[in-house]
Amino acid sequence: MTARAVDARRVAYQILSETETGAYADRSALENLAALAPRDRGFARELGFGCLRLRGRLDAELARLVDRPLERLDPAVRNWLRLGLYQIRELRVPDHAAVNETVNGARSTAGPGGARMVNAVLRRAAREAPVEYPTFEADPTAYLTSYGSHPEWLVERWLSRWPSRDVRRLVEVANQPPPVTARLLDLGPDEAGRELEGTGIQVRALPPWRRCVVVEEGAPAELLGRVRAVIQDPAASAVVDFIGGGVRAPILDACAAPGGKSIGLAALTDVRPFIAADVSQQRLQSLVASPEFKTLGIQGVVMDGRAPALARAATIVLDAPCTGTGTLRRRPDARWRLTPRRLMSLVELQRELLEATAELVEPGGLLVYATCSIEPEENEDQIDAFLDRHAEYELEAAVSGCELPADAFSVRGELVIRPWMYGTDGSYAARLRRRSPP
Repeated sequence: MTARAVDARRVAYQILSETETGAYADRSALENLAALAPRDRGFARELGFGCLRLRGRLDAELARLVDRPLERLDPAVRNWLRLGLYQIRELRVPDHAAVNETVNGARSTAGPGGARMVNAVLRRAAREAPVEYPTFEADPTAYLTSYGSHPEWLVERWLSRWPSRDVRRLVEVANQPPPVTARLLDLGPDEAGRELEGTGIQVRALPPWRRCVVVEEGAPAELLGRVRAVIQDPAASAVVDFIGGGVRAPILDACAAPGGKSIGLAALTDVRPFIAADVSQQRLQSLVASPEFKTLGIQGVVMDGRAPALARAATIVLDAPCTGTGTLRRRPDARWRLTPRRLMSLVELQRELLEATAELVEPGGLLVYATCSIEPEENEDQIDAFLDRHAEYELEAAVSGCELPADAFSVRGELVIRPWMYGTDGSYAARLRRRSPP
């Protein structure tokens, strides 16, 4: 095994360690992967993010292999054990290589004693058959929290709401690395394919999402240099189509960063001004730096949506901060970070944002509320409570001609995409029309 592979393991360890102490996995990966040669980054990312996704599964087996509670282990030892076991059970890494290189890495951060423990536990794992997890048929909750690697409180919420087969599929989707997908801004999938011929970049259509493609070969940055597009999951892209291009200006995207929906919507309509606002100057700067941002004539404003800097708008998009339970496959650390208290605090923040932005919408105007959550408190319940408080607003269905699957809509006309429906992320959106005076 080469030194390069050892370095990749140490980077994966760094991602796990930083995430465990409060960092976000995607930011940690961005900083740490840069130290590796490009050919090693994929292995390090798969190892680090895979251990985050399957932490519950790995810990269920480690609990049988270790002679003390896992929470009492040195955090460095615990993370090296996860990394080693993941290689043995989930990757095509020879057992001896997985053990030896993991032990070498552990020695550098956990010391000789920690390395000896990692060696003993991993050698036992390599000798013995994998642990027998609870079966889904006998105990869905136990299966989905151990083998399915999701927090028990979240699994129990979902099982109380949806059929167990749907929850199982939801968990399976969240445990798979997502493909790279893009929303095309002006070409169809076939046209984009022809435009990319001979470039080494390959895309394929993604039915039933007519504007989306999967990037099968080539880096995302290379794709964006060849065709006008944004890297975006179909569930997020569907929100843009749900809003549609027939909106009136001024348009305000009140929580715009990272900006894919702003760019997608601005490409659908030529009415201006179009203002993309966000409370984070750093996040907004990354959006403003996008070439499409300037080309489309979007204006960037640093603004807290609870204290808007505008007097009025005809169209407001409120893509509210949320738990992101529809995007757990992209944010593998989020499932372990989320708590019931955090959910309730986000529900309150969403309510405050809705109250503030609703005041800006002119009579006859449109307020679109969206999340990437699948929790009803953040979605349908939030909208029901808003409508109870605001008789001047009414819920309306998507515009005619909206090119989205019929089963992506609720009976009331909201956009409701669940990860198990199409193997995509999850999203929700509601169109709220402010009535004109009689």
